[in-house]
Amino acid sequence: MKTFIVLTLCCSFISSRANPLPLEFSNCDDPDVFKAVDTALKKYNGDRATGNQFALYMVMEAKRTAGPDPQFYVKYRIKETTCAVEENKLWQDCDYKVPADASTGECTARVHLSNAEQISNVSQNCNIFPATPNLRIAVGACLGCFQPIASDSSDVSEILKQAIQKFNNHSAEPALYKLVEIKQAERQVVAGWNYKIHFEIEETNCSKDEFQDLTSECKTTSRGRVGKCEAKAYQNLQAQIVDIASKCKLPVKEIIPEACVGCPTVIPNDHPELKELLKISMEKYNLENSDDFYYKAGEIEAATVQTIAGQSYHLKFSIRKTNCSKTEFEKLNEYCEAISDSVQLPCEAQILVTPWENKIFSQVNCSKERSMTVLLRRPPGFTPFRSSAAIKLPNAISRSVKNEERQSPGKETGKDGGQESAREDRPESTLPGCPGKPWKQNEDLPAPSSFPREFRDEDLLPSTVENIDPATEDSTTSENKDFELSDALQ
Repeated sequence: MKTFIVLTLCCSFISSRANPLPLEFSNCDDPDVFKAVDTALKKYNGDRATGNQFALYMVMEAKRTAGPDPQFYVKYRIKETTCAVEENKLWQDCDYKVPADASTGECTARVHLSNAEQISNVSQNCNIFPATPNLRIAVGACLGCFQPIASDSSDVSEILKQAIQKFNNHSAEPALYKLVEIKQAERQVVAGWNYKIHFEIEETNCSKDEFQDLTSECKTTSRGRVGKCEAKAYQNLQAQIVDIASKCKLPVKEIIPEACVGCPTVIPNDHPELKELLKISMEKYNLENSDDFYYKAGEIEAATVQTIAGQSYHLKFSIRKTNCSKTEFEKLNEYCEAISDSVQLPCEAQILVTPWENKIFSQVNCSKERSMTVLLRRPPGFTPFRSSAAIKLPNAISRSVKNEERQSPGKETGKDGGQESAREDRPESTLPGCPGKPWKQNEDLPAPSSFPREFRDEDLLPSTVENIDPATEDSTTSENKDFELSDALQ
């Protein structure tokens, strides 16, 4: 009987050990996780016979089992340091190599730590990626391409001489042109040589009627036009220029329009003659205006004059009401000051002056409607539905106010119909933050093309869809369905 009891207890113990303990996610910056990674990295550096040590760069994922003797499953990235393996230094005391010279790696490790027995068991796999050296790209000579040549060579001079002579003989320009500057000269080796030359020519004082070709008397003028030209030529193996083709672009001649007789002409706003005309215009406006106070003009904004049967002036200016009453003063005087808070009115005056009759006819138009329109301009985002919604839709407004109370303060409804706002209102995820912080500040490591995985099913993280609260999602959807005009006016 005792033997049966002992066998039963042993079988139950073995079966309990056969079932693996459940895994729990850990924070990548947790000290226990760092202890497990430190143990795994020391073992990796200790197994290396030559080369440099590797130091931790960042813990990517971490999981552990519960209990006093936990097992850790960690993924971490490492980077080569300047410490040789033979130095037996701690990797924490080593510095990273220059990124261009440093190898990088990614490791997946399973670490079992026993605090009671002070032992550890590590099984891991590391993939090392060698450093990528900087490549220098050298540009070789292009055989058969155009190559720059000296612009003062005899071949270039002869080609340009014939090209300019062709231009002067066949162009429709009345004057002769001469070379002023060579911009660029190139040559290509073929069955002979191809030439391509960029240059500039300028108009001279020699006309084609008087001179058949350029002479020493032909000089460029300050008003002469400058043309940009390109010449192409072929020279055979006997050093003979067989063919020359050139084209030149000259600036278009400026055409000065004739003066418009009888058209309005702009005159300076501070012209002395305008001061008297503005004074006459204001006297007429104050005389015809039914207001109890005089108006005073400001500075002239624009002025034109047109010669017809006399001279017609057109003035633009603004006026303001003054502190001078028509019952106290016979006319506007220099002591009348404009009221600061008075409305500024834009005005236009049409004044006809006939000197032979010694008469001045003035007509002034000041638009109050235009000024009021400027003052009552709608602010950005204004809509007439705001006022109508406040009167005709009280129920809708009250519902929108309740919707605002249900939303957390400072949160706006996202473009996805409120789901973003609902996610922000829920508490933060209980999953630990991974990846962890870099062990030392350095440039990001390149993402590998593949990564070894020993426990694919256990590495699956809960998706964002599984973390969504169905109650929150339903309430968010129902709020979107109650969308009304008043909601758009918030």
